[in-house]
Amino acid sequence: MFCRTCRGPARAGFARCYQCELALSQAGGLLADTVAPIGYAVRGGPLAEDLRRYKSDRVAAAAAAAAAARLCELLGAFLASRGHSVWAAAGMTAGPTAVAVVPSGQGRPGTHPLVGMVLSCVALPLVRLSIAPEEIHARGVNPCWVRVGDPVAGSDVLVVDDTWVSGGSAQSTAAALKLAGARRVAVVALGRHVNPADPRSTAFLAAAGLGDVALSPVSSIRA
Repeated sequence: MFCRTCRGPARAGFARCYQCELALSQAGGLLADTVAPIGYAVRGGPLAEDLRRYKSDRVAAAAAAAAAARLCELLGAFLASRGHSVWAAAGMTAGPTAVAVVPSGQGRPGTHPLVGMVLSCVALPLVRLSIAPEEIHARGVNPCWVRVGDPVAGSDVLVVDDTWVSGGSAQSTAAALKLAGARRVAVVALGRHVNPADPRSTAFLAAAGLGDVALSPVSSIRA
């Protein structure tokens, strides 16, 4: 019922959800070595609303700042208490040596607000990433969609995303980093999206015993 990779809902009898199984078939060893969603962002719930508000230009600045502060606290607390488990699951013997933020495919001008949040939580060099405008980010994994702007050869990279829906953007980022020479990649997502209107989610939410935010076990692509 729980996807082995993203900890989202999976069909009974299957180890992974459809999207993660598709990613595995497309990219295999180029995928992130571990994926750790901090919480479940149930549509309409507090975490999902914070993930919407913190980067929206349609909400008051004070509301966006408050949402960003809560998310920053969530990320910092998770990395402090669970980071060692994430690094171990990814095979990083000494933890990450660099950090990257999944680039936005929405054409947002300027620096994504998630970058500032991440840099306030980790003291690591930032790997600059950008979108290749000529590439179409279709379903699944497309490492050509992401351009790596800094040397990463031999590095262990922490990749942070805000919302994991299908995982395509995060896994495309992981694949691009590995093709650029990164040794290991660990993805941490602030919220694993869950749509309660999806029939599969009813049993999933009940089994997870959660309302909105719940720390999830660290998962590994090699599991």
